[in-house]
Amino acid sequence: MSQLQYQLMRVEEQDGVPVVSVLCTELRADTVIDRLEQELEDYLKKSGVKQLVLDMSGLHYMASNGLRVLIRLRKQLGEVDGRFKMCGVHKYVADVFRTTRLFTETFDFLPDVTAALAALKGPAPQQPEA
Repeated sequence: MSQLQYQLMRVEEQDGVPVVSVLCTELRADTVIDRLEQELEDYLKKSGVKQLVLDMSGLHYMASNGLRVLIRLRKQLGEVDGRFKMCGVHKYVADVFRTTRLFTETFDFLPDVTAALAALKGPAPQQPEA
């Protein structure tokens, strides 16, 4: 597949897994949030990947409305039995997750790309039966 070009993210493959690095330092304005959401959706559709690492080490601030990008990413990957791990989450970004109680209940945070890749190679967590 040819290299896809994006403004707000960079995609590199490591150990056969796409690592998506967020290039913007803030997710505050709706236009930036909408653009990142669109770029992630476009990448998922064109690549067909089922798992990825989202490296957020360059993101220093995220408003609560930026959570929708991550919730949508989780939903889209879940629809294809996929999953993702986040890494490099700065304190102010993690505070948004803690405030909304999404920190440990919905998303996995790992310190760096290496740890996130290792976590993806492990077994997928079991979903509770309905």
